[in-house]
Amino acid sequence: MDNIEWIAIIAEGGAEYALMTLLLDHHCLKFERQDLLEQDIIRTRSALQFQKKHLDRAMDRKVHIYRILDSRREHFKLGIPYQKRVSKIEALYTRPEIEILYIINEGKYETFKKGNTKPHEYVRRQLANMPKGNIKSKDYVTAYWEPQLERLIETIREYARITPDPFEQTLAAILK
Repeated sequence: MDNIEWIAIIAEGGAEYALMTLLLDHHCLKFERQDLLEQDIIRTRSALQFQKKHLDRAMDRKVHIYRILDSRREHFKLGIPYQKRVSKIEALYTRPEIEILYIINEGKYETFKKGNTKPHEYVRRQLANMPKGNIKSKDYVTAYWEPQLERLIETIREYARITPDPFEQTLAAILK
């Protein structure tokens, strides 16, 4: 990237953090680690905490914020003095839950769609062939996706194709 602005990636949970770390460290995103505010993915979800921790100092560039989350209900409103330090705030959704990526990757999306189960329940009950463990943990996400990084990218693109969310509100929007 040409460093016109800082990028802040705010990950909702451990799984989102691990996913974004993989994509970032393998140069799959439109920007690199050195373009990131703090050179890392941020776990601060509250706007108040974010502005105090990350915007409460002199900055040479504005910040473009990407929030990785699975709910439209979470609000992120910066205080007026901090708004001028931010160029844009974008929400990128993994709705209904981040586990939807496992379901798509395992070729079970059509079956899942016919049922009335939450993605994490579906993965636990129906995808018995997947490795056991906490599917939302950083370690699990990394162990599952890192050996098949190309599949992760394909899965993110497939999710962008099938979700009702606009492309610009999916992880695919920030892939190279």
